[in-house]
Amino acid sequence: MDTEQQPDKPNMSSQNNNVSASSDEISLQEILQHLSVIKQKVWHRKWIVILIAIAGAAIGLTKSLMTKPTYTARLSFALQDEKGGSLSGLASIASQFGVSTGGASGAFGGDNLYELFTSHRLIEQTLLCPTVINGKNSNLLNLYIDTYKLREQWSKSKKPELQKMAFPLEQKQETYTRAQDSILQSIYTAITKKPMLTVGQRSKKLSIGDVTFVSENETLSKLFVENLIRETTDFYVATKTKTTRENYLKLRHQADSVKAIFNGAVSARASQADAVPNAVRQVASVGVVRSQSNMQIAGATYGEMAKNLEVMKMTLNQETPLVQVIDAPTYPLEKQRLGKAKGILIGGFAGGALAIVWLALAYFFSLFKLSLTKELETRD
Repeated sequence: MDTEQQPDKPNMSSQNNNVSASSDEISLQEILQHLSVIKQKVWHRKWIVILIAIAGAAIGLTKSLMTKPTYTARLSFALQDEKGGSLSGLASIASQFGVSTGGASGAFGGDNLYELFTSHRLIEQTLLCPTVINGKNSNLLNLYIDTYKLREQWSKSKKPELQKMAFPLEQKQETYTRAQDSILQSIYTAITKKPMLTVGQRSKKLSIGDVTFVSENETLSKLFVENLIRETTDFYVATKTKTTRENYLKLRHQADSVKAIFNGAVSARASQADAVPNAVRQVASVGVVRSQSNMQIAGATYGEMAKNLEVMKMTLNQETPLVQVIDAPTYPLEKQRLGKAKGILIGGFAGGALAIVWLALAYFFSLFKLSLTKELETRD
């Protein structure tokens, strides 16, 4: 009995793969068709694209003419932060005279110096520090205000305190009004958030840092980094050596007191010796002996304190960090400006790209409307 061969069943996975491939091929064809249509539309409306590109180029040229150049001041410095190697000896010395040694504060370690540069306190001190600008005594705050024409903006304000806003050089910061503090705060925010000021360490392996300030005034940029490095260095050194310096001054004051006692004992001994030059009775020389003893004790004590003062001075020098400027900004500073050719090129390219994107979006929007209309007709 002949068995009738059954036809082979099609491979379902192969069929699915073919369908998927076909679907992908159709999707790719559709994309190419859409791109071809968009290309034709752009070509048919090429004059619109050209006009928008020309308008963008004109805007770019205007922007380049209206944008003021900026000046960049860079300052590099090296930090040498020596650790005192005689802290245990210093502690034993100071403890003899009731002085405690706390050492330098760990909160102001070497890496934290870079954070101090952008602190509110030091930037305000930099802005308010009296400085000779163009032969006149002023400060960087007023130079900043003049550079960015803030007084013109304040004169248009409806607030009377802003219309008459001023920062006299002789006025103490403690006497600033609420409006003055607000202006100072806004300038600090502009400097740090824009950012106009950037500070960083070149490498974790190097103790070299860079301070950069960018502004529309060449003098402002140069003086700002110079004043900032001075204010920050003074604050950093004073904070790092505060405890040791206070202990040194306290011990020196005590040494001066002992020296005064020694000098008094010397004078008393001489006076009493003159009073009884040829004393026969021993009781007459008691005062001389007592003054001699006081003089010897005070002299020995002062001698030890003088030696300890020298040790503490050496320790203070060891704990004092050195912030050495390597490269300071010099005129002329690096000048950056949006050139005319660059402005025209960027503006023209941006205008042409926007025109093409607009035509593409309009085309896809028309397809979406057509698809939505067909779907509504099918439901009806």
